[in-house]
Formats: sequence, C-alpha cells, structure tokens
Amino acid sequence: MRRLPIYFLLDVSESMAGENHRKLEVGMESIVRSLRQDPYALETVYLSAIAFAGRVKTIAPLVELPLFYPPKLPLGSGTSLGQALFHLMSEIDRNTIKTTAEQKGDWKPMVFLITDGKPTDNYIPAIRKWTDEYQNKETIVAVALGRYADLKVLKELTEN
Repeated sequence: MRRLPIYFLLDVSESMAGENHRKLEVGMESIVRSLRQDPYALETVYLSAIAFAGRVKTIAPLVELPLFYPPKLPLGSGTSLGQALFHLMSEIDRNTIKTTAEQKGDWKPMVFLITDGKPTDNYIPAIRKWTDEYQNKETIVAVALGRYADLKVLKELTEN
C-alpha cells in the first residue's frame, strides 16, 4: 500500500517557551489522535518530527502512524529555518519511496511547519531550493504562532 509521509517541522527556539511550546505539543498530539481515528490513515500515514532552533534534529524518524508517539520537544536558541529546510529536504529524499516503472511510490508528502518567529540564519538559499525542486512534489502548510512570526518569509515558502 502507498504511504502518505507527513513531516512536522517544529520551531523549538527559546521564544516558543511557555504557552507556545505547550500549544505545539498539544497541537501535534491532537493531529495524531485525529489521524488514529481514521482507518485509512492507520494504513497509509507515516509521521516524522524535526525540531529546529539554532540546530536541527530529527527527533522522531518517519514511522507508521500506529508506532508514532509525539516526542517531548526540546528548547534551544536561534531560529535556523534555512538549516531546517535543508534538513527536511534531505529527510524527504532519503525516506520517501519514489514511483518507478515497477511500483507506485509514496503519496505526495505533507509538511506542517510551525513557527513563532523570524529566521536567524540565511534562509534564502533553502527557500530557493525548495521552490525550485520540491514545491510541486510536496505540500507544505505553514502555521504562524503569535504576532511575531514572520509571515513574509512563510509566504515566500508556501501559499498555505
């Protein structure tokens, strides 16, 4: 059966501490709980969580929905969106199954980017690579938490 890879790309910078950090964890748990109520999702959805602040780390590798448990999220300094996007693209390349003449590959991966701030690194090359090579093959949904999220940057990345 074809898989639907879903990646959570989560801003865990120090500005997320407190209420936003709690919203991030609760939101991810809510999405997972909803997906688990759908029999088709139980058979097709695979989830991964990538956390980013000054550094980027895959904190939950891509696994099938029944085996995914939302991880406790760390906190760090900085908001390295560019590094996070490069890491995400690498994870997508490494973990998604491409369609070939012999088999159907994964469904179009989905990404939920959740952030509350402005990038602290040079994110432009990463957005350029995303729009040139990934934008038509993956769907990214950007979620801005709070009034300080840089909507201009998010709009450069996605219309969603």
